Amino acid sequence: MEPLRPGDPARVGAYRLVARLGSGGMGRVFLGVSPAGRSVAVKVVHAALAGDAGFRARFRREVAAARAVSGAFTAPVIDADPEAAAPWLVTAYLPGLSLQEAVGGYGPLAPGAVRVLGAGLAEALLAVHRAGVVHRDLKPSNVLLTREGPRVIDFGIARAAEASAVTRTGMTVGSPGYMAPEQAEGKETGPAGDVFALGAVLTFAATGAGPFGRGEAHELTYRIVHEPPSLDAVPDAELRELVAACLDKDARRRPAPEEVLERLAAAMPAAPHGTGWLPGPVAAGITERATLPPPPPPTLDAAAAGRRGVLKAGAAGAALLALGGTAALLTVRTVTAAEEGTWSYAPEDGGGFGKGPAVAGGLVLVGKGGSGGMVTALDARTGEKRWSAALPTSAGVQRWEVAGHGGVGLTGGLSRCTAFDLATGKSRWSVSYDRAGDSRPVLGGGLVHIVGTVGERIESGDWLVAYDALTGTERWRFDASERILGNPVVLGGTVFVFAEDGTGYGLDTATGQPRWRRTLAERPQDLWPHVAGDGGFHVLAGDTLHSLDAATGRTRWQARVEAAGHTGSPAVTVAGGRTFVPSGGAVKAYESATGRPLWTFALPAGAGRNREVPMIVPGGGLAFFHIADVLYAVDLASGRLRWSYDRGLRQIYERPVLAAGAVHFAGGSAVHTFDLGTGKLLRKHRSLLATNLATANGVLYWRNLDGAFAIPAAT
Repeated sequence: MEPLRPGDPARVGAYRLVARLGSGGMGRVFLGVSPAGRSVAVKVVHAALAGDAGFRARFRREVAAARAVSGAFTAPVIDADPEAAAPWLVTAYLPGLSLQEAVGGYGPLAPGAVRVLGAGLAEALLAVHRAGVVHRDLKPSNVLLTREGPRVIDFGIARAAEASAVTRTGMTVGSPGYMAPEQAEGKETGPAGDVFALGAVLTFAATGAGPFGRGEAHELTYRIVHEPPSLDAVPDAELRELVAACLDKDARRRPAPEEVLERLAAAMPAAPHGTGWLPGPVAAGITERATLPPPPPPTLDAAAAGRRGVLKAGAAGAALLALGGTAALLTVRTVTAAEEGTWSYAPEDGGGFGKGPAVAGGLVLVGKGGSGGMVTALDARTGEKRWSAALPTSAGVQRWEVAGHGGVGLTGGLSRCTAFDLATGKSRWSVSYDRAGDSRPVLGGGLVHIVGTVGERIESGDWLVAYDALTGTERWRFDASERILGNPVVLGGTVFVFAEDGTGYGLDTATGQPRWRRTLAERPQDLWPHVAGDGGFHVLAGDTLHSLDAATGRTRWQARVEAAGHTGSPAVTVAGGRTFVPSGGAVKAYESATGRPLWTFALPAGAGRNREVPMIVPGGGLAFFHIADVLYAVDLASGRLRWSYDRGLRQIYERPVLAAGAVHFAGGSAVHTFDLGTGKLLRKHRSLLATNLATANGVLYWRNLDGAFAIPAAT
């Protein structure tokens, strides 16, 4: 909750607005007060959507459908005006924590609490479906934990079941990681799609992660359609069995909400009312959120004060005055810019950030090098500083990786991994290791996998050690008796490592015991970093690309390629059922399951033959890669060049980023946004030496020499 901003409406219909609650893809959400003094949540549609006649028709149907829903675990619709200049919808105001916030801030729920939560959500779906509605966007952020129990909210993309046929063919509605396979493929979906989403939400509640991991939308969509869910970390066998049934890829085999409710209620330790079934810290957080007084509307003076010191996005992060060859910081903070979702932040001691950004748990994490290892957490939505802490982060090391798991942030370099509380920055546990090569901690299956000589010096070779991500407890260690090359990669229940003697090991993620071993190369210089995806491990050894079955280690297929030599970046990209690999002066694409050659795209003369390797990102029916100062877009089906761009992408060589239906690239003096289909430059956001471009929830994040920045991905 935050004060109203200049330009926000003071009233919507009969409702006085007093604060901002948030924003999303459809519009802004405000805390309002009815004429009789009742607190309500008011959603106002974005102006860009309000002018779309098709959207207005859908919104009109959604309002009618949502008004028909009535249940103990849903948020009732109170009022709406689909015909207003800016259409709006009013629901009951339910103060509390979203499931996303609760698990992100306090960790996964115990099995008993997950059962209680699941029973409440199943009953909510029963009420939704009885009204002839399919929610179609059930996810952790749309589940509220309140003092009265769990509530399902936001029917913003729900459809009446009988009206679902009006959704045009190929239109995908929902959230990556939580939508059903049929929904991800753009097909018609019904109540069974909500049951699939319920299984994914319960997996998140029990483990802190969705059943299909993390990644870009196209990666998650592919896993949902083609790969089994990862449920090993769900701690209760009966709960795991029920969740697996909900996540069945065949909608006809999924249980009905009535069956889900019956199975959960049979072993439910408490009723899904109040907060007694939740962990104490979560219950306290809900009470604190519910008892906070709403902020008053800003006065003219307060609004003016809030505008002072604001820097618009793209401007320098701080004003500097040269004094005798040094620089004195005159302006040390930047906050939200005028445009929604745009902010910049300059560190208080100047000098910019040398590490990050990484997005985890609603935060943007940036860091400074040196002995202090200072990490700063910024609110991903507003750019306001949440905390700053000195954490041991492998001072002086260029590589800096951050991941989030169960409310814990994990940051690691080449010699230390530190876990810290995402909410406060307080260090939870830390481990150092002796590692001279190019390796980093890897998170998978709730474990942190670290390569190196940990604790004592092992002269014979490297260990692979697995630590519990939440507690730092060592779970297992594997002695390779040889130096381990590169990073481990995790797929399903197998973690894969490559030893210097050319032997690859597939280890059980739960025990560390070898499931299989394969010798693929004789010389370490022949090995490239390996990757996992599309059901297998993909290894480029010498001039042979191997695709290995993750469970057995058997060769699925091989292909001869002209390798360019070892590099620190993965040479192979696997996504969307295709495997891409540079070969001499070209990029080759294969069908991931069979190895069938699909196409070869020739690079400009001399490109890709030495250490310069194309960084390939597939999505939107295209494969994008950048090499020799040019961004190429190649048709995924045919390999034909669709478009290229060669102006202003120099000095920084990074992977393109796909978000909001466009492709984005940080290069030289700006962040560029291109139309997917035509390559037309849609936006050029000035930012000198922008680097480490990342995306989450429709926002682009990066850093440069002045600070950290965010802009909406949509133009």
